Order: sequence, then C-alpha cells, then structure tokens
Amino acid sequence: MTVWKKMLALSMSGMLVFGMTACKGREPEGDEIEIEAVEEPAKEEEPEENSEVVSELEASISWWTYPMFVQDEGQEDGVYEQTLIQEFNKKYPNIHVELRLLDYTQGPDEVQGLIDGEGLELPNVLLDEPGRIGEYAKAGVLTDLSSMFTEEMVSDVVSEGILSACRSEGAYVMYPFSASNYVMAFNRSMIEGSGAIELMNREGACTWTTEAFEQVLEALGNSQFNGGILYCSGIAGDYATRSFLTNLYDGSLMNEDKTAYTMNSEANQQALTKVKEWMDKGWILNGSGSTGADAVTSFVNGENSFCLLWSLPQALTNAQALADNGVEVVVMPYPSADGVPELEYMLNGFCIFKTEDEKREEASRYLVDFLCNDESAAAENIVRSGGFPVRTSMGDVYGGNEEALLYEALLPYSGTYYNHTEGFEEMRVYWYQMLAEILNGEYSVKDSTESFTEYANKTLKPKEGEE
Repeated sequence: MTVWKKMLALSMSGMLVFGMTACKGREPEGDEIEIEAVEEPAKEEEPEENSEVVSELEASISWWTYPMFVQDEGQEDGVYEQTLIQEFNKKYPNIHVELRLLDYTQGPDEVQGLIDGEGLELPNVLLDEPGRIGEYAKAGVLTDLSSMFTEEMVSDVVSEGILSACRSEGAYVMYPFSASNYVMAFNRSMIEGSGAIELMNREGACTWTTEAFEQVLEALGNSQFNGGILYCSGIAGDYATRSFLTNLYDGSLMNEDKTAYTMNSEANQQALTKVKEWMDKGWILNGSGSTGADAVTSFVNGENSFCLLWSLPQALTNAQALADNGVEVVVMPYPSADGVPELEYMLNGFCIFKTEDEKREEASRYLVDFLCNDESAAAENIVRSGGFPVRTSMGDVYGGNEEALLYEALLPYSGTYYNHTEGFEEMRVYWYQMLAEILNGEYSVKDSTESFTEYANKTLKPKEGEE
C-alpha cells in the first residue's frame, strides 16, 4: 500500500484528524485532544542499526506540536513523534527532547499566556502555522533563524510567497516544513455530462483562464446543473473566496508592501461585477446565508457542480462521504485572467523561542533541521502532515499519485501570505459584509468595495491609546 493510499485508508477509518482550515490554522472537528505531555515509549534494548553520530552536544529541550502527523492505525497521537525523537537521538544521543501535544482549541491560548508571563517557560521548538508564529515574532520572543536560510536552501524553496510567510520584519522566524494550496473542486459526472470538461486544462498544474471558467459555467448552467455557492456567512473558509475573486482579473487583496487594501481597484471591481452577473444568471449561487461548511457539505452530497472551498485535507476527511454519494472530484486551481494564479495555502513550520542557553538554542536548531531535512525521515514526515514539500529537491513524495502530483505542481503558484498582517482578523469580518452587500444588491460594487477598503485600512493602524 502506498503512503498516499495509506493516508486515505486512515482518513476513512477516522484516524486522520483534518478539518476546514481557517486563517488561524487547522482546527479539527470532533473530539478534542487534551494538552498533554507525552511519555516516551520504551526504547529497544538493541537498536536495529546505529546511525552515524552528528554531534555529542548535551542539552535538554522541549518540542511542542499540534496533532499534525498521521499515526499508524491503532496508534495514539504522539507515538509517531516519539519514533522521530528516537531516530534523532541516534544522531544526537545526548540531546533529550521532551514532547508535548497541544490542543487546537486551548493550545494557542496557553502559548500566548506564557508569552504574557502567566506560567512556566516557553517551549524551545514549536510546530505551528505562520499566522500564530508571526504574532509570537511581534512579541519579540522568537529566535532569528536567518542563518538556517542558506543560499542553497532559499533557491530550493518552491515560491517567494512561502519564503515571505516565514519572515517577520525582515528576519526569518519560521522554518518551512510542508504546504498545500487551496483549490476548487468540480463534480466529474456533471462536468462530463455538460461537456464542460473539454473546456478545462487537465495537464500539469491545470491552470486556466477566467474566460475558460465562464464557458464552463455556461455549459453547466445550460445543462441545468447547480452552480457552486459563493458563501459569505461567518469567516471560516474566507481564504477561498478571496483567492477566487482576486484571481479572476489578476487583482490583489493588498498592495505589494501590504500597507493598504486594494479591493477597490479596477481589477477587483471588474471581478465582483462579473460574479454578480454570473449569479443573476444562476451560474453561481448566492451564499449570503451559507457558511463555507455548508458549501462543502452541499458539494459532497452531490448537490452542486463545483465548490470554491477545497484542499487535500478536505478530500481526505470527506473521502467516505464522497464515495457513498457517488461523487468523483476533479480538482482545479482558481482561474485567472492571464492563466497564472496566485494561490492561498496552508503552511506548517517550526519556530524556536529565545533562550539564553546557547546549547539549548543549538540543540533546537539541530532538531528542526532533522525533522525538515533528514534524508531518512523528512519525506515521510511531510506525507504524514498531509502536505507537500516546500523544497523542489525533495521531488515526488507521494509515489506518482495523480491527484498528489497536481497539488505539488501548484505549489510554485503560492502567492503572498496575508494572515499575519496587523488587524487581519478584523478585516475578515468586513470581507464577508462586503460580499453579502454585493450579492444581495444592497449596495453597488463600487460603493461596497470603497467602504470595505476604507474600514479594512483602518485595521492596519494602531487603535487609539496604542502605540
């Protein structure tokens, strides 16, 4: 069984914890995982083989992580991570690593509480996402990892967008681990039944133009298939609607240096005007009363021809339901006027918290380098994270699986990472208000985008009384 099929089997048996990823990271549904310290399993008396010792450095460090890795069937969360520590200790025998699993709901608050001085010391190493790590960097508690970003490493990363997500105020504060783009999904039987699939590029990264997308919408509409939902109730999944809309006519959410929002640009107003036109024709459905979860559920149930909110974790978590409903998915990137999209994405990476102990600092860097780059472990680590390599030199880690290759081919199209922009969470509320106003015809595209831009720009400035 290939690793890809193994992951799919695990997800169908309920072993894979993946959920809809909002801007603040993956938050799995279902039973919550309590924050806990994980005890090391009993070590083998005689290891099968001894790896070459890299360093005799003596130190004790802590590694905190969310339950991001897929475990072997029947294994509890943390078991795979402990095997990684054992492998690490073959090369660094005198570095003791204490593992702790964080709950997605309570973990961020616990880390922030420690930063605010409420409790024990911070961990040495944390595996998280850029949004939260960026906030920790602003608090001045993270180590500058720029020395780990060698010229060779930087040239190997698949896109500047991913590198930019690792920086804060000019310094690298997160070492990238794995990534996956957000995309859209189509119902194969509907696009084949309408003949729309003949209008879609199915080669390589499957990039396509807005003109081709409009032709697909028309074909689906003429065949009486329901369009997808442009949802705008609640903030979950808003990254998909932003990526969809800003790509249509090669617009952008913000200016290049991220000092102002640009949704009132001619390109973005053209996109929203076109979407309203499609909605009036019935090719896209008004989702002012629908959430991102509603859109996914309707698509998985076979009710819609496409879904704007899709990713590899969505595919894995919904695999059984899709099979039960007879829905086969065709994945496509968001269309763009020039056929070269800039996609939003989920990204995982490591940060190291500052310490005055030089040995712990060095040991922490050794651990991060091992988990991301070790030849014996890195590829499987990335697969078990549900993502794809951020470095081109790692090649195909999914054994030639066609769907995996598409996601991998899209990584070079990863665009600017906006999530750690000042006031981002507040902006998200204004985003959905703008969409609802336009879809419901409450205000014109021009008035709504001007209002959004005015209020969104205010979130970039310190509030009264703050410096």
